[in-house]
Amino acid sequence: MLRTPSYRHHKPTNQAVVNLNGRDHYLGVYGTPWSWSEYDRLVAGWLSNGRYVPGGEPDGLSVNEVLLAYFRHAETH
Repeated sequence: MLRTPSYRHHKPTNQAVVNLNGRDHYLGVYGTPWSWSEYDRLVAGWLSNGRYVPGGEPDGLSVNEVLLAYFRHAETH
């Protein structure tokens, strides 16, 4: 059975966080009505989109792809 992702406390920053599809989403100060509202909004969108974050895949290169291209370039110079 699939579970709804939990509302968690990120202690170093005192923020609420939820992990959706392997990515942390920070929601604001932990325990506040605003952070719970953001949690509800994100999880509702995630559920209504088939358990994927709407617009979750960024366009373009990832940071890892940019770093790899840079290191390959640096090796030749």
